[in-house]
Amino acid sequence: MPTISICTIVKNEERRMKEFISSLIVFADEIIMIDTGSTDETLKIIEDFVKNNNNIKLYKYFYEGVFHYGKAKNFAIEKASEDYVIVLDADEKLSDEFKNNIRGFLEKETPDIARIKRIDDYINRLIDYPERIIKNNINTFYKINERGMVHESLEHFREVKDFINYPIWHCQRWNHYAYRPQRIFSQLELQVERAHKTKSFAGHCIRGVWYAQFRFKKLYIKRKLYKNGKRGFKYAFMRALDAFLIELFVGLKPKKDFKYWENDNYKKSIK
Repeated sequence: MPTISICTIVKNEERRMKEFISSLIVFADEIIMIDTGSTDETLKIIEDFVKNNNNIKLYKYFYEGVFHYGKAKNFAIEKASEDYVIVLDADEKLSDEFKNNIRGFLEKETPDIARIKRIDDYINRLIDYPERIIKNNINTFYKINERGMVHESLEHFREVKDFINYPIWHCQRWNHYAYRPQRIFSQLELQVERAHKTKSFAGHCIRGVWYAQFRFKKLYIKRKLYKNGKRGFKYAFMRALDAFLIELFVGLKPKKDFKYWENDNYKKSIK
């Protein structure tokens, strides 16, 4: 049977770590944990697991400048040594059906890339199909998007097969957009920092309005989140607001390399 490496990047996930790792110890042949700068008890929890389990490996990821999820995930994939890589987030959980059937699928289909089915455990109409299963050593990694995307996608031209009959669960719980709406601000700074500013502030505002209405319609109507009642509406609204705020704040950014303290008007104003 094919062997599996689980690859996960984490930062300040102490609430989830014990449950997350415990659910994978028996299933995975290898668990690659990449810490990107935790300041809570996350590292200690992982280190305790490493001491007692040979299949868990912990690495620290250091970076300069703006953080890129794609680069961190690629770092994790490079550390994997088993036949297949499954990229998971710390707030995701494999269903028992997934665990029981995935190796048979990999042995029979031998995919280079495979999609999985991910269901939100709080808003069950929120379903997506990300590419998370990668055959190891085929030089396939996440693309590095410089325009503000937080969750990058894989960059490849390979055939993609589906493993979508058995889901994984997205267990955001206390950190869910519908439960903790202020969460949008935790990633807003990162996305604004990475996005490129154009000359037109009005253009950014117009794009923001368009992106917001498009995202709301896509989530609430096309993906039928209205069937989840207030939860669905709240989630769709918050994601739409997030789309608008990104463009708004990008439009407010100063010109590249602009230093206000070297500007003549600023110097005159403080004399």
